[in-house]
Amino acid sequence: MLRSTLSLTAALLLPAALAQSAVGVPAAVTAALSNNADVKTAQANADKASAAAAAALADPSTLVAARLAAQNSLTQAQAQLRGARLTTLQSTINAYTALLEAQENVELQTLQTQVDSKAVQVAQVKLKIGNATTLDVQNAQTTLSGSQQDLADARAQVNLASTRLGTLTGVSNARAAAGVTAPKLSVTLAELQKNLGRLSSVVGAAGTVAEAQLAVKLADNDFTPARTLQDARTALANANRSLDSAEKAAAQTLASAYQSAQSTYELLKVAGSRETAAQNTYTQNAARLKSGTISAVDLQSSQLALKKAQYARLQAQNNVLEALATLSVASGQNLTGIGGNL
Repeated sequence: MLRSTLSLTAALLLPAALAQSAVGVPAAVTAALSNNADVKTAQANADKASAAAAAALADPSTLVAARLAAQNSLTQAQAQLRGARLTTLQSTINAYTALLEAQENVELQTLQTQVDSKAVQVAQVKLKIGNATTLDVQNAQTTLSGSQQDLADARAQVNLASTRLGTLTGVSNARAAAGVTAPKLSVTLAELQKNLGRLSSVVGAAGTVAEAQLAVKLADNDFTPARTLQDARTALANANRSLDSAEKAAAQTLASAYQSAQSTYELLKVAGSRETAAQNTYTQNAARLKSGTISAVDLQSSQLALKKAQYARLQAQNNVLEALATLSVASGQNLTGIGGNL
């Protein structure tokens, strides 16, 4: 009868398990880049700008100002496309890590509930032999109720995170397949600062300066009104100030993102050390249980401590990847090791 019941339960659960779509972060990013509306729009704009620039260069009647404007529009559209891809990369990574943590939290809260349930049983046994009070049992039951609610909330968070990732990727009922080990940050801040000209904000401001410089050049002669030249020089000064502001803002954002990324690597080392210590304690307690020096309840408690340390290490690992995604957006280049050269 027991085997029949278990078989029936497995059969009922099988369709739900099959309905889930396990997806790794590389596949999630690839799907999101193909599915994202902003990326599609940016790609269409880049294609349009490319065609317009080619036509301007091929047409011998196109004047120099129009040629420069067409080239600047193409450069800006390409920068915006790169930015849209990097932003989508960041959003997808954040959604994936949120789902992965939600899934792992369900396992953690399940173990926490088991530990608290055992604590209720222990309190009840102690009450029967006069080694605990009714209040002790009530407190244990209250703790268990809280754990059960935390478990229910954790399961709800999985559904929400799955929906979020599914919206980005187009994968319904998505499930995070595995954790991701982020690459080391081998590039220096100085090296990243050299490429800030790739950012769309800086590209746009630089393009405006180039067009303003050309306007001054075209107006600086004896057959153009002096007022036109004066206005062109004023526009150039304004454009230079805007470019300077854009470069400073980009540099500040980059420096902050770089510092945050470095911090996450240090915190990951700490979390890893704590996980190792918890693993050693659990291994020792397992041996002590066999020798009869601790109880099964004690071992379960060390198992919970290990699970919490593993979850903290997973969060720290995800924080590194998320920080690299943020740094990628701030620097205009993909540093996550996922999705290739965007």
